[in-house]
Amino acid sequence: MFYQQEVKEVMQALSSSEKGLSSSEAKKRQKKYGLNSIEQEKKIPYLSLLVQQFNDPLVWVLLFAILLSFLIQHMVDALIIAIILILNAGFGFFQEYKAEKAILLLRKLRAYESHVLRDGKHVVLNSDFLVPGDIILLHEGDRMPADCRLIEVHSFSVDEASLTGESTPVQKQAAALGKELSLAERTNMVFAGTAAVHGSAVALVVETDQRTELGKIAQALENIVEEPTPLQKKLKEIGKILTLGVVFISLLVFFLGLLRSIPLVEMFLVAVSLAVAAIPEGLPAVVTITLALGLRRMLKRKALIRKLHAVESLGSVTVICSDKTGTLTRNELSVTTLFSSFKEFAVTGVGYSLKGDILFEGKNANSAVHSLLQIAATCNDATVSFGDPTERALLVLAEKGKVKALERKIEVPFSSDLRYMRVQGEDGTLYVKGAAEVVLAQCSLIAIEGSVRKLRAEDRKIILAKVNLYSSQALRVLAFASGKDALIFSGIAGMIDLPRKGVKEAIHLCEGAGIRCLMITGDHILTAEAIAKQVGIQGKAVSGEDIDAMSDSDLRRIMHEVRIFARVDSSHKARILRALQANKEIVAMTGDGVNDALALKQADVGVAMNIKGTDVSKDVSDLILLDDHFSTIAAAVEEGRIIYANIQKFVKYLLAANFGEVALVFFSLLGGLPLPLLPVQLLWVNLVTDSFPALALGVDPPEPGVMRQKPRNPKESFFKGMGFFFIAATVLSLALTLGLFLYYNSLGDIMKTRTVVLTALVFFELFLVYALRSDTSPLWKLQSNWYIHAAVLFSIVLHLFLLYSPLQRYFSLVPLTLYDWLLIAPFSLSGLFFFEFVKYVKHLKERRA
Repeated sequence: MFYQQEVKEVMQALSSSEKGLSSSEAKKRQKKYGLNSIEQEKKIPYLSLLVQQFNDPLVWVLLFAILLSFLIQHMVDALIIAIILILNAGFGFFQEYKAEKAILLLRKLRAYESHVLRDGKHVVLNSDFLVPGDIILLHEGDRMPADCRLIEVHSFSVDEASLTGESTPVQKQAAALGKELSLAERTNMVFAGTAAVHGSAVALVVETDQRTELGKIAQALENIVEEPTPLQKKLKEIGKILTLGVVFISLLVFFLGLLRSIPLVEMFLVAVSLAVAAIPEGLPAVVTITLALGLRRMLKRKALIRKLHAVESLGSVTVICSDKTGTLTRNELSVTTLFSSFKEFAVTGVGYSLKGDILFEGKNANSAVHSLLQIAATCNDATVSFGDPTERALLVLAEKGKVKALERKIEVPFSSDLRYMRVQGEDGTLYVKGAAEVVLAQCSLIAIEGSVRKLRAEDRKIILAKVNLYSSQALRVLAFASGKDALIFSGIAGMIDLPRKGVKEAIHLCEGAGIRCLMITGDHILTAEAIAKQVGIQGKAVSGEDIDAMSDSDLRRIMHEVRIFARVDSSHKARILRALQANKEIVAMTGDGVNDALALKQADVGVAMNIKGTDVSKDVSDLILLDDHFSTIAAAVEEGRIIYANIQKFVKYLLAANFGEVALVFFSLLGGLPLPLLPVQLLWVNLVTDSFPALALGVDPPEPGVMRQKPRNPKESFFKGMGFFFIAATVLSLALTLGLFLYYNSLGDIMKTRTVVLTALVFFELFLVYALRSDTSPLWKLQSNWYIHAAVLFSIVLHLFLLYSPLQRYFSLVPLTLYDWLLIAPFSLSGLFFFEFVKYVKHLKERRA
């Protein structure tokens, strides 16, 4: 067993070395062991999806209707209903296939990366490509990509609750364990699926894929089940209510027809066809497709949605709590100033370039700050080209001063709670860097030009005054100290981190959309205020100490005026979130560390960072910013609003159109008139109007001013503001079709009458799509939607083909004359013109107000 062997033995067994594998050897092993993916790629179950289209009570009734038509020799009716049923099933299959593809895409995008030694170099790889024998570097917040034998550890502990049930993190070590032990006792191993909560380590991959301990129990974890979103659940419930309502009306129609002495079989087919045409059975699939298409658009804008419900929540967000570093700022730090021995030193150079000098009064001063540079290089986990941006900046500083890192043995890694990092050199000297006030509090001595003396109260005042000065200039300030028996203060470094391009504009956009933007940072309060001013965040600033001194009710009260939170840790972040949510705010909160996981999980929208975020933070998030940029949150909020609005549009369209069809049949029979449409004609309306036009609405471009509207209240009814449209569209549709029916019926040609009514109904519903694109903006001010143009044109061509081809007789239709079209055209356009006129009247009233 690997845990019982020494590291060298394990390396020999796996033909590996401390430099890792070569690329060519890794490729060979990849062929042998396969991908390191416990969750195998799932294929779309085509046959199951097709069969599913016929697993519906309404379809069963329709199949029975086909059988009945055959039995009573209505062969043409039976054939036409069967063809329409197959076409509907095909469209349903297409919808669900697209939805399944979207879910598979979501799974595929849930990828993890590992820091690996290949060819002796540090590279970042997709964890799927790890093989036994790889050497990997593990850090706080990483999700273990495979089962590994630890080679080297630095205060490394792992949360193994998901695998062993152990509730507290397990402290790891690298020594061999001689006897047979349980999983929980194998402290020199880490296992796939567990998470590092503290420290860092170097490990050797020993098992991948199904051969890991997690892989052995993976049957229970095989499928990621996408929970329906709240909107999907709500629409499913609404669909059930509507189904019951339509079935009730269809039964009423059935009995009304029987009272009118219409043949039983004919009335049965009418009732069934009406139910099939009127029930919006495609709603759930269209919602999923719209959400999925929105997901793809967000991906193009660098926002990866991990959970579909976040798409809905984004449209309701009222507050965005954003980290400063890397999200509002570039996270490309340059040390510009040093303060040591009560002297100020200038540092030249830009970014991570090694070109530059450390100067005092214009002359090279490397030797004067040698102690500070030694700490900066030794108390550091980065390389010049890779690692935490702050640590990279400090290594660049040390390189400019020609100082190299010393060997070290013990490490206390930096965390937002500790706010310092400490390592121990081989001679026992401690090297510490961190927040100035934290490091200063640990020091009792100070180094001044090579000599050491006691750190006095007035020294602390001078140093803290300098910290405040640098912070007010938007510099990030770190302090440095070293020593054996007592810590000796060496000095401070000021680093600049410029705001990211586009952040100020994105914050302005969010504020205009009724969304408050808050900055949350571990930096000094003066640094936070200076950066906030640069990016356009204005408001009161409070520190973590201030929060500690407040009760929960006090914190809630100040939330309306505070925009900047400085020197905060994970516990403060959680309290800020609870206070905002207690004030009924819908909160999107960013986070990147292990300690942020709880806040991300509890936020209405948890936003993780892709570049600097830990695997743990990504695992619990709803949204991942692929570029770590604040403007991507604004883009995601905009897309969330667009998606929700589009879902409302096609639901409004489907229901308004279907209500008109039900009303026509019901009132015709109630008024003693003949059937206005035959069963196959009702099914035809459903086929050409409820399919592609509805889908095209789901990808409608945004209306003007979508980011000038207030956030949507998540508790408000999905149907808010739709009542007038439903009533007006139903009344207009009924008046149009019933009017045409009465006129043509008086001429004594029932086939012509039904042809005109069917055509008018189809065209009315197709043009109604355009009226639905906006409740406020006139049609000519909206962005063009070629999907709608194509969908409407395709449906019109289909209908014209039906009218003027030999197929017409199977649907009991006749060709229409120019006179007929002259009557149908204005009636068909009446819905579009009416709703455009309503918008115009609203606009006039708003201008007068």
